[in-house]
Amino acid sequence: MCAVAAQKVFDDYRVLSDEALKPGEPRVEKFLQAMRKSLQQKENWTFWLPYILSLDTCMKCGTCAGVCPVYQASGRREIYHPVFRTDMLRKVYKRYFTLPGRLFPSLVGAEDLTEEKLNALAENIYRCTICRRCSYVCPVAVDNGVIVREARKILDACDIAPDELKERGTRLQVRVGNATGMSTPAFKDMIEFLEDEIEESRGYRVTIPVDKEGAEYLLMNNAGDYLAFVETVMGVAEVLTAAGVNWTLNSPDTGINDAVNYGVFYSDAEFARVIRAQVETARKMGIKTLVIGECGHAFEALKYLILRFIPPAERPFEVKSILELEDEWLREGRIKVDPQKNTEPVTFHDSCKYGRLGGMYEEPRRILKACCTDFREMSPNREMNLCCGGGSGFAIMEKGGFLEFRMETYGKLKARQLEATGAKIVACACSNCKAQFREIIKYHKLPMRYAGVSELLANALVR
Repeated sequence: MCAVAAQKVFDDYRVLSDEALKPGEPRVEKFLQAMRKSLQQKENWTFWLPYILSLDTCMKCGTCAGVCPVYQASGRREIYHPVFRTDMLRKVYKRYFTLPGRLFPSLVGAEDLTEEKLNALAENIYRCTICRRCSYVCPVAVDNGVIVREARKILDACDIAPDELKERGTRLQVRVGNATGMSTPAFKDMIEFLEDEIEESRGYRVTIPVDKEGAEYLLMNNAGDYLAFVETVMGVAEVLTAAGVNWTLNSPDTGINDAVNYGVFYSDAEFARVIRAQVETARKMGIKTLVIGECGHAFEALKYLILRFIPPAERPFEVKSILELEDEWLREGRIKVDPQKNTEPVTFHDSCKYGRLGGMYEEPRRILKACCTDFREMSPNREMNLCCGGGSGFAIMEKGGFLEFRMETYGKLKARQLEATGAKIVACACSNCKAQFREIIKYHKLPMRYAGVSELLANALVR
């Protein structure tokens, strides 16, 4: 086990380094101050009401445990039970922020918060991907995912957050323009490389526009796709070109050129900094529609969470997922495909952000059924599909044995689900999911590959 895992604070894994967790410093009072603020409606503009109701309402019936991937895959270990996790925060709430808890803590199951309990809480909060599968089955609509995110916000207010999400995530993105640290010259070199790759593989040249002001569509990909999933980026460029629309990418010279917003996972303050910069970039470019590439959490942030934060007058453009446009253009006949170009059996993974949070189930299925000859459903699917284990930032967290945790819990269940389909390709519409499936396929030795929806669509294009 690597050096950051030297001190055990919860289970056998560590996602928070000692530098981030600061186990040697007193943090309880700061945590309680931050939690007090999170309980005030005027201070909590995102999910205050479901947060308060979920803290107050849980009946401990255990229905959520029956659908929780990490609890089931762990062999039903109590520490991974959704209620065990949220009760770590709920007990603090009852002890310090309710009258019975302050007067008679033992009678209401409340406990004093210690530095050791704070360490364990922080690590356990990062055992949940916030897939919110549990919220679909709770008989009283408790949302454990909201409690987990609020706990992460409180921890961040105490300067406790994973390095991957904060220092090398939102902070780098706002400073440089993307979370990969790619400069404008490097970005433009990458675009030229992709144009050459398309020409070499397809036999025709596609010109990828960059920094074209006043275009109808501004495509913002997850910046990591340019390094890890270039086939998806090329596929989207081919589809936009085939559709004959006026579109562009943008470089860091114009502002942010990255759809990512890791603040969704852990911090309203960081979320706000990133989304303001993204909106300002789109405004400056003078575009009509901001198109989000294959990135689930970016879709949630820019399509839905933005509604709670930035008034319509300040965002004079529409926001659409590339999947919505591809589905629309296929049905209109604007782009034509030959499914015989994709004959291997294909299954589709419903990303949590697109599906349970965004309600986007049929668009990717219509695309895949149009451009593939053998489409197979996983079971279960749609709103009850299993989280792959890459969500809420997990896909970029590997230190402290965390990759093994991802593979032996969420990844193990997903591998079994994939095997049952007999598919040779799992189509994904989310960068975090692709990163997780890349590791699942390798770790569990599955005879298949992953691909972006746009990659498969581009392969089937008839020009």
